[in-house]
Amino acid sequence: MPLFSIITPTFNRADLLPKMIESVKGQTFTDWELIIVDDGSTENSPTIVDEYQSDARIRFIQKDNTGAAHSRNVGAESATGDFLTFLDSDDEVKDSWLMSVSEKVEKDTGLISVGAIRKFPNGSIVLERPYSLKLFSKEFFVKFTAGSLFVRRKIFQAVKGYDTALHSNHHTDLGYRLMMYWKENPFKISNLDECLIQINVHEGARIRTNWQKVSSGTLAFTEKHYVFLKKHKRDFLSNSYSVVAHSFYKLKNKENALSFTIKAIKYRPFYFKNYARLVKYLLS
Repeated sequence: MPLFSIITPTFNRADLLPKMIESVKGQTFTDWELIIVDDGSTENSPTIVDEYQSDARIRFIQKDNTGAAHSRNVGAESATGDFLTFLDSDDEVKDSWLMSVSEKVEKDTGLISVGAIRKFPNGSIVLERPYSLKLFSKEFFVKFTAGSLFVRRKIFQAVKGYDTALHSNHHTDLGYRLMMYWKENPFKISNLDECLIQINVHEGARIRTNWQKVSSGTLAFTEKHYVFLKKHKRDFLSNSYSVVAHSFYKLKNKENALSFTIKAIKYRPFYFKNYARLVKYLLS
């Protein structure tokens, strides 16, 4: 049984898969398995992965197109590792990624978060380290995004994995449900203030630029967690409404862009960027 199961959903990214796979194979820590779940690709992803399957740690699952969240759950069902992490097919990891995380694993560890580097097409980068999350009278440092979060497999199973009904916000939704589970079933939460994943921003299809999915997914996430967010994280609730407003702005729906910006202001009245956005949407 490996310590880590790395689960990668992929859809029509045959050109990007080799960099991801090579970065996993280059790990200095070798006790891992990589499960690549193909979400009904129409190009040659199977051929690309075949080239790597001489390594018994790499497995390939093909299924119909049902979305990334379901693909991650399918991979998790097949996983055997103590800890799961979900690495996107267009990202890469440093060779010390798993070794660094392994050194944080203790008997009662349930979650581990590490930082990431977001790299843009022009070469610029943004460092994204685990951030402070204050919940239940305690401060945590967490990061729920792909490749940054490691979760003990039995805890992932206990919260029933990713919500396949959401069109976006999959990782954030999972993160909040993990924190709610922690409240009733405390476990150790650790973090590394190191950026060990490279998120490659590209021009290809991505959920975060599909404005229809972003708006519907963020709204569904907000409705699902509204009571919790209103009580504990009003700033996050405000930010969610800002994301919805921006999505409607991109979809040229001025009425909804204004409506959700006003909701964002309601829950964070002293955040003045939202007032600037309101003016922008009014004048658009």
